[in-house]
Amino acid sequence: MALGDEESEQRQRFAESLRHADVSIEELWLRYFTLGGHAGQFEVEAYIHGAIALPALQRDILAHALNERLDELYSRAPRAPYSVDVPDDGPDDGPDDGPDDEPDDGSDEKPDDEPDDERDDGSEEKPHDG
Repeated sequence: MALGDEESEQRQRFAESLRHADVSIEELWLRYFTLGGHAGQFEVEAYIHGAIALPALQRDILAHALNERLDELYSRAPRAPYSVDVPDDGPDDGPDDGPDDEPDDGSDEKPDDEPDDERDDGSEEKPHDG
């Protein structure tokens, strides 16, 4: 499996960060595996050297393992990049707001057929006798 342009760039930047991490491939793989990585040590080493491709999730777990090591060293080296950068102002891909898909505007208006038991000052209105 050949590396795509984006993956190749990510791998090159990963390799640059790795040079500053003072970590062996074996230790990096163990960190990666502890975080839930699925690739074997041989595959990780082959990826680092550009011989094989890894799925995006596995690349991201490997990058995270390396970045944690750099954090431990208080290194100013650039961090290993992740496969996808999520924009802060991108579209909301979260769950629907409700069955009618209308956003909640934050108002707590009561339906017209329900009596309003509260005054504007927050105190409750007492029923009138008479």
